[in-house]
This record gives sequence, C-alpha cells and structure tokens, in this order.
Amino acid sequence: MLQAIKIRNFALIENAEIPFEKGLNVLSGETGAGKSIVLEAISLLLGGRAQTEVIRSGAEEAVVEGLFEVSELPWLKERLSEVGIELEQNELLIKRTINKNGKNRIFMNGELATLSMLSTVCEDLVDLCGQHEHQSLFKASEQIHLIDRFSGLEDLASTVRSSYQKTTGLLEEWERLKKKEEERVQRLAFIQFQIEELSQAALSPGEDEELLSEKRLLQSSEQRMQLMNQIDSALSGEEGALHALKIAANKARALSQMDESVGDTFRSIERALLEVEESSRQVGTYLGREGASPERLESVQERLSLITNLKRKYGATIEDILSNQARLTEEGDLLQNLGTRLGTLEGEFEEARETTLNLARELFQKRKKGAEAFTKAVSKELKELRMQDAEVGFSLEFSEDIRTYGPESLGTGISLLVQTNLGEEKKPIQKIVSGGELSRLMLAIRRVIADKGGIGVYLFDEIDAGLGGQTAFTVGKKLKSVARYNQVLCITHVPQVACFADHHLSISKHVTKGRTVTEVRALGVSERKEEIARMLGSEKLTPSALKNAKELIESASI
Repeated sequence: MLQAIKIRNFALIENAEIPFEKGLNVLSGETGAGKSIVLEAISLLLGGRAQTEVIRSGAEEAVVEGLFEVSELPWLKERLSEVGIELEQNELLIKRTINKNGKNRIFMNGELATLSMLSTVCEDLVDLCGQHEHQSLFKASEQIHLIDRFSGLEDLASTVRSSYQKTTGLLEEWERLKKKEEERVQRLAFIQFQIEELSQAALSPGEDEELLSEKRLLQSSEQRMQLMNQIDSALSGEEGALHALKIAANKARALSQMDESVGDTFRSIERALLEVEESSRQVGTYLGREGASPERLESVQERLSLITNLKRKYGATIEDILSNQARLTEEGDLLQNLGTRLGTLEGEFEEARETTLNLARELFQKRKKGAEAFTKAVSKELKELRMQDAEVGFSLEFSEDIRTYGPESLGTGISLLVQTNLGEEKKPIQKIVSGGELSRLMLAIRRVIADKGGIGVYLFDEIDAGLGGQTAFTVGKKLKSVARYNQVLCITHVPQVACFADHHLSISKHVTKGRTVTEVRALGVSERKEEIARMLGSEKLTPSALKNAKELIESASI
C-alpha cells in the first residue's frame, strides 16, 4: 500500500505531502489542475525516466519520495535482498532527486540505488491502468500472465520456465558444438599432425646447445689436427722438448752423483720429463682418432635445422616447444572427448526436452481450463458495465516444438478474442475494441483478479473517460469492489465514480505571488460534498447542488 508521497519543486507543485489510505482513493480536480503531475511523480518512483524539464522554474532540484507499506508482498523482500537493500518494519521508502546539472539520485530505504535496481524491485508494486497501459492487453505475454494469476498457475509456470531454461541451455550448447563439428574435426587433425611432428622430433632440454658445441668441433677438425701435429712435433720431434728433457735429465743425474746439492734440480727435470711424456702420449692418442666424419657433421646440421624450424612454429626455446607439445596434447584429448560430449549432450537434451514438453502440456491444459473460467467471469463483469452483448474468449494452441517457446508462453499460443456486438464473431482484441470499451474491459479484468493478491496498488487514470450516468456509477461500484482487496488510486472527472471514495483528494491550481501553484488537499465530509457538487456541474454551491451531491454519496454507500 502507498502510504504517502512527498513532492517538492516538481512541475507546478512547489511543496506537497499527499497521504493515501486503504480502500479507494479518488483524486479529482479541474482539467489542467495537475492530476497528471501526481501520476508522473508516482511513475517516477516506479522507475520512470527522469527529465530535467520537470524541475520547477527557479529551482535547482526536484524531489519525489514515496512510502510503501509492503507487509503483504513477500516477493518484494526477496527482490530487495537480491539488490542488497534491507527492508525495515515492512516499509519501503523510495526517493528520487532530479538535478539540473544531471546528477540525479535514487535511494531505497536510504541506500543509493540504480534505475535498473529500482525498476526491478518495483515491477508489479503498482498496477498502472491508464490509457497508455491499455495497450499491454494486446501482448500475448500479458494475456498469459492474467490467466496464470487468475488460475493460480504462477508456481507451475515457474517450474516449467526453469525446465525450459535448462532445456534451451542444453540445446544452445548442443547446437554450438554441432555447428563447430566440422571445425573440430579439422582442428583435431591439425593438432594431431603437430603432436606427431613434435613426437617424432623427440627433443630434449639443452639439446640444441650440445649440438651447436659439437658442430663447432666438427667444423674445426682439420685446423685442430694441424695444430695438434705441430704440438706433437714440438714435443716429440728430433729437436723437440722431449728429446731435450731426456738429455737434460741424463746430465742432471750424472751431476747429482757428483754433487748432492743439485739433487732437487735433477728431480724437477725428471718430473717435467714425465709430464711431457704424458702430454706426448695424449697428443698421440688425439692424433690417432678417426678424422671428422662429414656424415656426422651433416647429421648435426640437419638436426639443428629441424630444431630451428620447430622454434619458428612452436616456441623460442626447446623448453617452450615441449610446453606447447603438452598443451597441444591436452587440447587434442579435449577435442577427441568433444565428440563423446556431443553424443552425451544430445541424450541430455532429449531427456530435458521430454520433461519440459510434459510439464508444458500440463500447464497448457490448466491454462485452458483457467481461461474458460476467466472469460466467463470477465464477460459477466462486462455485462454489469453496460456491455450486455460483450463476450470474451481465448484462442489457445499448444506447440510441440520447443524452439518456438518463450519464457512466458512456454508452448501456449494465445490470443484474447472479444465480441462487442451481438451476432458478430469474436476477433482479436486489438482489431475491434474502442478506447471506452477497452477501459471497461481493463476494469472488468482487474475486478476478477482483485482478490488474487500479488499487487500492492492499483492506479486507474481516467478509466471512466467518456462514461456517465448509470454506466459510470457501475464503474465506481466495480472500483470499490477492487478496493476491497487492494488499495486503489483513481484519477477521475466523473462524480458517479468519485462518490464511492473512501478517501478523496482534491487537486487545484491557483496563482500565488505571480506563480502558478498546484495544491493537493485531503477533503473532509463537507468539502467532499462541495467537490462532488462541483463535479456534477454546479456553478454555485447552492443548497440544491449540495443536496444532490449528498444523495449521490449516500447512494454509493448502500
């Protein structure tokens, strides 16, 4: 229930606090007095777009606040929790500020919020039944929503929706994999080629450095042999070091026998001789090796060329190549398993599809039964609203193709059919219903779902436009009936409707200090009689006019 709205510097309203009560709240006033301003302010609280043009001239900021009592709307607490807003004492305070500099703000229970959050939370908080909202009846989703609400099928529809979403998720994945099947096969073949190429290469870490070292040795073989021959000649040739050391050793031995003091010198020469002999032996061994094999050099160069080619394709180092080989192997295994996943997924989809179809068939049958009861109830209401020849019905069809489903239709094709004149066949609503007839149809529908709960406030904006006399009185009676279960706000010009009000608000416009100001006042008993008398067309509040107003109010209370 909307307890009150507070408006400051919004269009023609400078400052107003408007209280609302349970039951039927009527807002009346002369044309142009500002009733639409109140409606626009309420729309703003529900997530309507803010325009700087609504800021009152001379002000920098417009502010609209609304306080809702929501103890009977458990779904609202869940929505608030989802967006991180706490619900305190079953009250929701919404505040919107519109600033000329564009820095608009939204608050819910004191917490800063986004427009998206506000729209999500407030969906269905207020049911706007205005001239523009009538068009919603043309939408199949709204027609289905009405049947589900009337028949208490929301929970079953939610179950079917969950099953449908699971099924479509599996279908989307299956179609995505199916579409990529050819690409998968080609990719797998390419990966397998790469894995085979790397496997055959059988690289090992550091192998390229070892091969480069060996290549350098192989390429310098002839030069090395020349140098080693020269070393051998210097050591072992006729004039070589070995020959000289042998002579020196013999001389030193003979000298040491004559003079013991040269013994150390002799032993040093002997050690040098032994080391040179060992070096000469090693040189001989080196020279005795086989010469460099051209075949081995060619083999090393080919191996290095292979590694260079693999580096260009798979990584800057052998370690990078081996890492990519492991990654390719893993991807290849995954792609091979995708074929298996595709088959498994197809089975899962078929199972989910069958489950969804069975649930959708059950929902369709219950919708069909509910639609029959709903149309009978609405047709009865229309007759009481002076549309004696009107009949409504639904054309319902079930689809076996889950690809045609939507989150609301869930396999149910629907069209609301209306007959307004006797003898005519029922046709889709958008083709035959006039504005006045559509208003009464909207009221009839709200009347039959009024006791189904789930809506916080019904707001009717001139739903009685173009009506008068007994028909308008019946409309008022129906609004009063809706207000028995819900809070109703009704903007009206018609006294036959206003006389049913539980709480009457007057909207007037006057000039103060050269500025036009819209004022909203709650009317007491005597003021209400005066307002009804004015609405009846009395130019002066004569005793006769007031008597007529009193009688009209009393007739509404019977």
